[in-house]
Amino acid sequence: MGTAVLSTGDKILNAMKEMDMGIPGLAALSGVREDTLLDILAGIREADINTLCKIADALGVCVRELCPDQERYTVPVEKNTLAKLIVLSEINGMELDALIASILEKGIEENGFYD
Repeated sequence: MGTAVLSTGDKILNAMKEMDMGIPGLAALSGVREDTLLDILAGIREADINTLCKIADALGVCVRELCPDQERYTVPVEKNTLAKLIVLSEINGMELDALIASILEKGIEENGFYD
């Protein structure tokens, strides 16, 4: 199986475990409020760059080590197009993300973007 995709919160938690540090300790060292840390750890929100730098400094790691493994981009899609994609994914028994990736890959291949 492939490796798991880690979020910023997951990476912060792993670093905290390695240092045997709790949320109050990280809050004290970083100057970031505990409720903000909890939101980041839970994935409720992503840390802005200033907050991420403070956390990275407190943990003694490079800020890049705390960035999520996979970035997501928002693309506007009309409701009826999205509904059709959802129905197609269910008919084909595949996840919506996999269907969209397949459509994009075939479109890229057909338009000559691959060597």
